[in-house]
Amino acid sequence: MQSSSAYYNHILFLFFFITSLTACTSSPSIDKERSSLKMQLAVSHIESNNLPIALKELLEAEALDAQNALIQSNLGLVYFLRKKMDLSISHYSNAIRLDPKLTETKNSLARVYIEIKQYIKAEALLNTVVEDLTYTNMTSAYMNYGLMRFNQKRFADAKILFRKVLETDRENCFAQVYLGRSHLDLQENQDAANQFEKATPICLQFRVDDAHYFSGIAHYRLNQKNKSLLRFQEVVKLFPDGTNAASSKKMIDIIQRNNQ
Repeated sequence: MQSSSAYYNHILFLFFFITSLTACTSSPSIDKERSSLKMQLAVSHIESNNLPIALKELLEAEALDAQNALIQSNLGLVYFLRKKMDLSISHYSNAIRLDPKLTETKNSLARVYIEIKQYIKAEALLNTVVEDLTYTNMTSAYMNYGLMRFNQKRFADAKILFRKVLETDRENCFAQVYLGRSHLDLQENQDAANQFEKATPICLQFRVDDAHYFSGIAHYRLNQKNKSLLRFQEVVKLFPDGTNAASSKKMIDIIQRNNQ
């Protein structure tokens, strides 16, 4: 198998080769080839989190082949990652219009609607996703469904869906965390603490601090202050730039003041 560097160099070679061939003339078939190459380059940049360059390549690809559903879908993804939800919806919708069989794109569009709290639209799309017996990424669909139910505060339903995710993907950090958070919101604090014990080593691998932080919350609610303090200290030590670092410092101060 080629290394990613070799593959990238190969793609660049092909790109410049095709560009030289088309310097003086262009045709629809050549434009489609150039567009496809630009899309492949964009995908590699997305995987490297090079979103501005990915977007540039995709916009150039779209200019060459505006009716390519995969280009539209990838534009939807980049705009979602850059928090441009209206543009993401527009391009995902274009992709589905061009190719109604793109179930993965429907799942992705549902995720955008969940983000902006348009749950009716999200659920309609997710229903079509789970009905597609040929779809191979059902774990992602259940994760989106679970996230939607969680945001709707239907925590008992959310638990069922996150467990479905974990049946096939035990290492899914976010499913582990949201299952624990569903327990917390149902005041099932011991179940939550037990769940976060499973989640912390998994999420540590992915540099996500949520499991440690919410583990601290669960232990605090159980009046297990020493365990709670340890978890919050771990957040600050292991994830100093994490999303929960500031809140963990506040909890450390509260616990230490109460222990004096």
